[in-house]
Amino acid sequence: MDLKLLNKFLSNECSVLEKQEVEAWLLNPANDSLITEWMKSEWVPENISLDSADFKVTDLNRIRSIVQQRISLDALNKNEETKKSIVVPLIRKKIWQYAVAASILFAFLISAYFFVSKRSSDNNLVTSEKKDLNKVQDIAPPKNTNAVLTLANGQKILLDTSSSGILATQGSVNVVKNQNGEILYKGAATNIVSYNTLSLPKGSKPIHLFLADGSLVWLNSASSITFPTAFIGTERRVIISGEAYFEVVHNAAMPFYVTHDDMTVKVLGTHFNVNAYQDEGNIKVTLLEGIVNVTKGKNTARLKPGEQANITEGSIGINSSIDIDEVMAWKNGQFYFKGTALKTIMSQLEKYYNVEVEFKDDINYEFYAKMDRNINVSEFLKKIELTNLVHFKIEENKITVMK
Repeated sequence: MDLKLLNKFLSNECSVLEKQEVEAWLLNPANDSLITEWMKSEWVPENISLDSADFKVTDLNRIRSIVQQRISLDALNKNEETKKSIVVPLIRKKIWQYAVAASILFAFLISAYFFVSKRSSDNNLVTSEKKDLNKVQDIAPPKNTNAVLTLANGQKILLDTSSSGILATQGSVNVVKNQNGEILYKGAATNIVSYNTLSLPKGSKPIHLFLADGSLVWLNSASSITFPTAFIGTERRVIISGEAYFEVVHNAAMPFYVTHDDMTVKVLGTHFNVNAYQDEGNIKVTLLEGIVNVTKGKNTARLKPGEQANITEGSIGINSSIDIDEVMAWKNGQFYFKGTALKTIMSQLEKYYNVEVEFKDDINYEFYAKMDRNINVSEFLKKIELTNLVHFKIEENKITVMK
């Protein structure tokens, strides 16, 4: 069996035929010795001698039996109504760093999967046992955008409860809510420019609007954007807080600027995402299409598609190995984390579910998770609890995190 094909199988990257080939090989008792040797080389921490007391053949047998059980049960999950989540605890060796205690939820037929790694010397296998969450209390996902549009005169419009049609007139520009709930600015520009602010509180579904030039903006929960009702002069400029995704209409004579404090993104026409949440540390600008220049103080960087700028007070770093699907998960109705610290994950849950999060213990794990956002918070937390590395308690609007 080709090791590359085995690794593709474990990463859920196999074709249907490749998957069938690997499953048949793993389930064949004649290959038990080869499977054991493969697990010794691929799924054991680098600093453990295979002859030491820390290494247990029973652990390998346990891994193998779980993998085989997963494959066997996979055949039963062809029916949508019988799909099950199967937790597979494993330890895997990484070339560039010490392998860590890990737990992977394989999901060939479902959309959610998990992986968790601990940055420590813990060499023990993680069990799939878990403690139950508080079953009495739960928090549902947001059903509305809860968006507030503040006009230039200070008037506030609650968009969820506003009927479709013209919401307001500012100079020669009409603010319109169409049948799809989209906000548009229609009208001719004048010499007098008014500024509006669209805000989403915590516990809100994302919303999108079309600016006066036709540019599309998606706004995440706990975010806001301030923009002119019409664009005049030699530039288009908006101000954001939180997170927003832009699809900017090309206009070489009037470049588009997105600012947050002293950070500026300059574009002519492109698709990009800006994450500028204050509580998440660095500002992140991710480019999907086109070219943008990012400036922070005296530092400037140019991004190409597929690159992300990580902006701190003193520098701008460029990351060329990002996952666009992970960055855009919030807009696409998903939770998607790839090696994300638990505190960052809980920070996102705080904003989306409008909850308070308290950490009782210091938990240094990174999680991989992917699932639909339209779930109660307990369902998300229960999936993470399957790793047995962290547990949660829900009390009213508060989530307590503990070991």
